Amino acid sequence: MEQDESSESENEVYSVFHFGNKSNEAYTVQINVNECEIAMEIDTGASVSIMSEDTYKEYKSKFRIEPTSAKLRTYMGEQIPVIGRAIVNVNYKKESAKLPLLIVKRKGPNLLGRDWLNKLQLDWKDIFSVVGSDNQSSDLNVILEANKEVFKDELGTVKGMKAKIYVDESAVPKYFKARPLPYALKDKVEMELERLEKEGQIQQVEFSDWAAPIVPVVKENGSIRICGDYKVTVNAVSKLDNYPIPKTEDLYATLGGGQEYTKLDLNQAYQQIELDEDSKRYVTINTHKGLFRYNRLPYGVASSPGIFQRTLENVVQGIANVLVRVDDILITGKTREEHLNTLSEVLSRFKRIGIRLKKQKCVFMAEEVVYLGFKINKHGIYPVESKVEAIDKVAIHS
Repeated sequence: MEQDESSESENEVYSVFHFGNKSNEAYTVQINVNECEIAMEIDTGASVSIMSEDTYKEYKSKFRIEPTSAKLRTYMGEQIPVIGRAIVNVNYKKESAKLPLLIVKRKGPNLLGRDWLNKLQLDWKDIFSVVGSDNQSSDLNVILEANKEVFKDELGTVKGMKAKIYVDESAVPKYFKARPLPYALKDKVEMELERLEKEGQIQQVEFSDWAAPIVPVVKENGSIRICGDYKVTVNAVSKLDNYPIPKTEDLYATLGGGQEYTKLDLNQAYQQIELDEDSKRYVTINTHKGLFRYNRLPYGVASSPGIFQRTLENVVQGIANVLVRVDDILITGKTREEHLNTLSEVLSRFKRIGIRLKKQKCVFMAEEVVYLGFKINKHGIYPVESKVEAIDKVAIHS
């Protein structure tokens, strides 16, 4: 079913009943919005559908917003600032539509309001089975509340271990000057360096016998990730941590019988592991603002994936129905009770060990998830269509 709903009345004032005051009994549904899996709270008190600023920042590159004259008010008359409006491609089960979405400058859940409810035929039986009178949703809420520390908006620190980078004792230190930066990236790189230093991930040093130039990577939301170009320094002389990363087919072999799926997303994954003191000098970076030494395991070091894989596998060791592939964690179960018990145990261990998750990007108890480029549900495993189309286009043009 294809629909288009893009009209907007000038100076329209919309009502939102309780935005920001999430109810424990809220009904939540996973909606594919511009190819992003977004959790939305069904709210018949909201006349329009809303995306919070936090969610928008996560997927900024996927949305083209335009100015709007629309105004939002709560039932108490409080005005909610509107950043803009986007017309988005919405996919839910077998339905698709182009629908309006307001982005607001406020924390809180994303709301699926009456405008979308009028255009989409939701599977209420499925929704009620997830959040129903049998208190299944409260079971999940109890687990999340008991482990809310795991979802704190802060950098986690894995307790009881520090990563070590092994370098041949006869290796000659390698020092490279800072590379020139494009003018458009200079401010963003400086802001990211300030953030990393404030969090204690890096510290400025005056001298170093090792120094790698940086490679700024622009993420989907427009922010910058700073990576050291370690292939020209430490990667050339270090002993690779060969801890095996599971192959995709090996992981999927253990998914049989899963009914629902939870996908966990780590907040700044590698950086949650501290480096031992001797290893820090090898991961010094040279920037236009000077030399900085990492205190945490950085991206770009050849051994980082193996170190991280070993660490996460040790944390969840002995728990059934958990798949770990570096920073991608998937949980399932043959029954809902089994699934919830597994989720509770994983989150409890994460809380105890000091790991932090990004709740906005986690998916809980969904019938279908996208994991490592595949759609997974109780019926099987399928390639994501957009990935297949991209491969086909390359094949046609090659």
